[in-house]
Amino acid sequence: MKILISSNFKKHFDTHIDFIDHYWLNFFDKKKYDFLLVPNSKRLALKLIKDNKNIDIIIIPGGNDLFEKSNISKSRLKVENILIRLSLEKKIPLLGICRGMQHINHFFGGRLSKVKNHMRKSHNIYLQNKLFIKDRIMVNSYHNFGIKKINVAKQFKIHAVDSNDNIEMFEHEKKKIIGVMWHPEREKNYKKLELIFKELFKKK
Repeated sequence: MKILISSNFKKHFDTHIDFIDHYWLNFFDKKKYDFLLVPNSKRLALKLIKDNKNIDIIIIPGGNDLFEKSNISKSRLKVENILIRLSLEKKIPLLGICRGMQHINHFFGGRLSKVKNHMRKSHNIYLQNKLFIKDRIMVNSYHNFGIKKINVAKQFKIHAVDSNDNIEMFEHEKKKIIGVMWHPEREKNYKKLELIFKELFKKK
């Protein structure tokens, strides 16, 4: 399997570093998946995409709030817009994690709102499908913004909410796109992440 995953970033002296965290590296290593880290540069991202065909899945991971005002944040948004369009054009499964889910919702016309008590917390979510068998599961939480039911893009069906009706998981009605607001890559056994991958490829 070949995966494209967008880069997180952080400030470093008078520049920025693009990076991927080791939660993803450990998952890819365990599953023996090949991956390409997409840099936060439109020109370099387009070249990487041009030079690499037969992508199996695109991942837009978490990290940083969506609308930070820095130039590097704006560059990341532009690159991830390219990846979303690539997914739609080539019918490549797309997975958005936390900030990635927020970006996908915004791309399709949805909105975000501030949420409280979702940073470095664990809480229950309530499932409206049978993907995880149970009706309620405990998940981690690392975000400052969320998606209310009234603000979800109309193309998505809701699969899970928290106790305040914030959307925790959605899936595009027709396309191979899933977003989750928690971080399944940070769970040791990867069972939820593997089920999400399986669900995406069922639609392939």
